[in-house]
Amino acid sequence: MTQTPQRTVAVIGSGVAGLTAAWIASRTAQVTLYEADARLGGHADTHRVDTPDGELAIDTGFIVHNRRTYPTLLRLFAELGVATQPSEMSLSVSDAGTGVEYAGALGPRGLFAQRSSLTSRGHWRMLLEIPRFHRRARALLAGGDDQTVEQPTAQADDQTLRDFLRDGGFTPGFVRHFMEPLVAAVWSCDPATSLDYPARYLFTFLEHHGMLGVFGSPQWRTVTGGSGTYVAKVAAGLQDLRLDTKVTSVRELADRVEVTDGSGATSAYDSVVVATHPAQALAMLEQPSDLQREVLSALPYSSNPALLHTDASLLPTAVDARASWNFHRPAEDNGAVTVTYDLTRLQRLPTDTHYLVTLGGDDLVDPATVIDRMEYEHPLYTPGSVAASRRLPEINTARIAFAGAYHGWGFHEDGARSGLAAATHLGLPWTRTTRELPRPGRFETRIRHTRRSPFSRTFEHASTLWLVDVDDLPDHGRLARFESRDHLGSPGLSLRENVEDFLAQHDVHLGAGGGTILMAAQPRSLGYAFNPISVFWCFDDDARHAGVVVEVHNTYGDRHAYLVHPDAQGRARTDKAMYVSPFHGVDGTYDIAVPIPTDRLHVAVTLRGHEDGAAAPFSASLTGVRSDVPLRRTLGAALRGSALIRAHGTWLWARRLPVRPRPTHSQEGVQ
Repeated sequence: MTQTPQRTVAVIGSGVAGLTAAWIASRTAQVTLYEADARLGGHADTHRVDTPDGELAIDTGFIVHNRRTYPTLLRLFAELGVATQPSEMSLSVSDAGTGVEYAGALGPRGLFAQRSSLTSRGHWRMLLEIPRFHRRARALLAGGDDQTVEQPTAQADDQTLRDFLRDGGFTPGFVRHFMEPLVAAVWSCDPATSLDYPARYLFTFLEHHGMLGVFGSPQWRTVTGGSGTYVAKVAAGLQDLRLDTKVTSVRELADRVEVTDGSGATSAYDSVVVATHPAQALAMLEQPSDLQREVLSALPYSSNPALLHTDASLLPTAVDARASWNFHRPAEDNGAVTVTYDLTRLQRLPTDTHYLVTLGGDDLVDPATVIDRMEYEHPLYTPGSVAASRRLPEINTARIAFAGAYHGWGFHEDGARSGLAAATHLGLPWTRTTRELPRPGRFETRIRHTRRSPFSRTFEHASTLWLVDVDDLPDHGRLARFESRDHLGSPGLSLRENVEDFLAQHDVHLGAGGGTILMAAQPRSLGYAFNPISVFWCFDDDARHAGVVVEVHNTYGDRHAYLVHPDAQGRARTDKAMYVSPFHGVDGTYDIAVPIPTDRLHVAVTLRGHEDGAAAPFSASLTGVRSDVPLRRTLGAALRGSALIRAHGTWLWARRLPVRPRPTHSQEGVQ
């Protein structure tokens, strides 16, 4: 039997677009990765700096991401096992020409970092204009055609930000001290150039990232140990890496693509992903089509020198105005952006020294404090470039696909998504080679109780829930702690031991390594614990789903555990065995939904076959979204939930809903 030879794929460029495409392609093809530089990663640039506090991993290009708007990148991180941590995102403005200094996202102290701002009519007017700007920007989006995140549709009116602000009657102070700094800092562009950005395109990005409102921004995160960790993990999965190898020619033929490098060596491949900046991509095409030439030449980039240093004079003079991102406008405009990123703050580096990266501040930074110098390029957005970007999917061929952050808004997720799109276009599926387990974390939840018989009543409230690995339980002392006494089994044993004993009673074993057990529950907080439902997802040593333990508690101190084996959608059925509500007996069955958590959590229980004759007299559900909700917001959640359940029960009793007698309950190995 003849075996089909494995496809060969060349990926040119090792920024996030090239790395993502190479990682995906390597699942099913033989990949060669070309990089003109001496290192991989592009903007994923981690510097190892020896300091009195030890070696620090400091990112100078790609720094932050979030779980809401970076799904492709996070899928890559999950497959690679890349750890991340919360960051703090705030932006300050320091204007040497007007003397204004303030910071957003740091509360009143940041907004009024200069006490003179409290009595400044101009400052108050700027602050009042911000929500008006948000409303008008959202109205512009709402009044236009539908747009996707990946590729906004063409608009007849390519209104610039400058025109939008003029038409809205926004003051020069608002433009100078809020709008220009925001766009210039986010896109690393000259403040004056920022006003030429297409308004609709810009606002789509801002809305997508929760930035068209005073509240609602996602929690931003950084890669633990620096972004270079994910680059190294991708590289470890590739067999043919060619560093310091500049590609000079890409020639597409009927049955192959020939790639020639600077040494004159030519290699043939079945397919090629060109993951470089557009000007570089155009230069290496031996015979570009008219459309390729037209589109790629219409996508300009700006070059931004960057310095890694410790010169704190680049931060605002007012200490309360110092933020994670610090926009500085010199007394005389120099036609460039000056933004300083405080990496100590962004990456939560374990040091008191401010390690900073400044774009466009060559003449401002004390040379004695400079650790390294970099050169980064960023896309520029004009009505013409946005129009050209809409045609990017058309320039791919049967054997060549293009990728890069310029396919979107110029950020790391845009690069990752374009890498996925390029691989998909070439018929390279993103297959999983290993099973992926859910990540522990905290969820913001909505809990809903619905009663359908003998009358209709819905009870709903917000709460929080934790997803934890029983082998790595968070412990915040009296504030939040998971204890064996609050769950099934013996208080003298660990949670893992109790769950394993319960599984063993049902002839379920997780393997010699113990597998993985993840629990969704609220912790004991401020001395109180109550979980109407705790769910344990159990996986064996090969990460295969071995079963789910659903533990139910009532307000009388009883508990019962059910072992279920859900189908692919997480659905299962089991007989009811414990008195939970005073308004229901112990007859009937439960339809249970416990799908494996992702960034969303869903648990639902529906009572069926109850003696009152209704098909489904009662159901309860919990839905949650993964969130970096701070610990303080989870305090007392169990106590609040318990109080609300009791209050709701009192309301039902007052409505003369019949109370059922409560039998004695016990379950071996559980209570």
